Amino acid sequence: MYAARPVLGVSSASRLLRAVAVTTPRQYSLLAAAALAKPRAALMAEKSPKMAAASRLVGIQRMLTTQETREGEKLVLGLSNLTGRTMVLNRPKALNSLTLPMVQTIQRYLADWEKSDLCDVVMLRSNNRKAFCAGGDVVQVSRDWREGNKAQAMEFFRTEYKVNHHIATYKKPIVAMLDGFTMGGGVGLSVHAPFRVASENAVFAMPETKIGFFPDVGATFFLPRLDGELGVYLGLTGQKLKGRDLLYAGIATHYVPSERHALLEQRLQGLGTSDYDAINLAIEEFAAQPETTESEDFVGVANDVPIDFSLASMRDVIDICFKFNTIEAILQALSEVANQPGPACEWAQKTYAQLNQMSPSSLKLTLEQLRRGAQLDIQKAFEFELVLAGRRLESHDMHEGIDALLVRKTNDAAWDPENVHAVDIKELYSQYFEGEYDSTPLYLGGTTFMEYPHKFGLPTEQEILDVVSGESPQVGKFSLTCNEVIDFFMREYQSKMGVEQKVNWVLSRRTKLKDTDGTLEVIDS
Repeated sequence: MYAARPVLGVSSASRLLRAVAVTTPRQYSLLAAAALAKPRAALMAEKSPKMAAASRLVGIQRMLTTQETREGEKLVLGLSNLTGRTMVLNRPKALNSLTLPMVQTIQRYLADWEKSDLCDVVMLRSNNRKAFCAGGDVVQVSRDWREGNKAQAMEFFRTEYKVNHHIATYKKPIVAMLDGFTMGGGVGLSVHAPFRVASENAVFAMPETKIGFFPDVGATFFLPRLDGELGVYLGLTGQKLKGRDLLYAGIATHYVPSERHALLEQRLQGLGTSDYDAINLAIEEFAAQPETTESEDFVGVANDVPIDFSLASMRDVIDICFKFNTIEAILQALSEVANQPGPACEWAQKTYAQLNQMSPSSLKLTLEQLRRGAQLDIQKAFEFELVLAGRRLESHDMHEGIDALLVRKTNDAAWDPENVHAVDIKELYSQYFEGEYDSTPLYLGGTTFMEYPHKFGLPTEQEILDVVSGESPQVGKFSLTCNEVIDFFMREYQSKMGVEQKVNWVLSRRTKLKDTDGTLEVIDS
């Protein structure tokens, strides 16, 4: 649990006022205005105790001032300390589920802090360990739509996607502290940030197909860019990942135990720089060693290399089963694996059952969405999602799924159509994918990209295999041994926690010995 921050009392404020020898409100206002007017560098170098104390009063005043008419500012707190700014999600009874006022408040904080010369780094965290953010308040969105307030329902998605895009293209470092449930809308607040710090309490999931919706908040962009078919698997099944899973899956960039989060926040607040590399190294100071046992020396075969990743043993099977472009083919592949002896049998049976619980039309919609998302830049991805959200709100399954899971809580949704074979794919394409993606403009500005510009997580499987195959321009056409590949990535990533484990694990699965000299080659998948 985070330690409560001390609140400035009357006596503390009085001492500060005495320190600056202010006797009238007019004198305080003039001195505070002078402090605000100074450039940050000059202000921090100021020798006058009066000016320093006045500056502190201004900061405290900003931190504590609230507008009671704004609901969102009670549910999203804005804290200032030195050159750090922190948004604290403060709706614990609802697991910090996002409402429209909350999203609008986050939007205002981001805009204000991006322009502020006194802010170097922005952090997002929750007020409790149970949940960072369990998603958007889709119950309210569904209620608004069905009561005829369709503009209000769409405004939630419009504002949410604008905030997600702003985080992805923010001009200052953003650090998201993932402690507790991080689902749906909570993923949108975090996954696009350059720094995502997971704790042992973190639980990631995109369970939208279970409520008749589709993975949104930028999932169109980020899920297809995870290793192999992992993103498609997570998007269709809503499978949960926990703790270090997030690091090895590429959802988080760092793993820091929750007991260190408060100290990490203080470290970043006092860092005094917006340099991304400096912030990355500061977070690494608090990162925990991977909980793995020592493995035997790599021998170029698919031996078991210890890695603290719950999907490690199923990674290759996930690619085999989820590489297809129809849900029917994916279900058929799972059925075949489920009927074969071996460690994947139980997993395939469970996954097959998971998919059959989801909205059939959501499954087909999501698969097509993610396949198209691999070719979209991030701005087009959000514009695409807004079109899909508007059209999905007109469906039966979205409102039925929300009612069954979140209102009635019976988990007995009556899907229509009732199974994937009854979903007319031509009709679905006509309903969701015809027309321009940007037919409902988000006005996101011109900032976009095809790949995230900041890479502070672990190397991807493809990056590792490119080094082995000679496709990486950083290495060239040189044959390397296992140890040479690991050494290369440890240098490139400055001995980052988890790099050695992931690289060794990928090499054990996807490469074999090429020559007697111990060099490697990639196994065709």
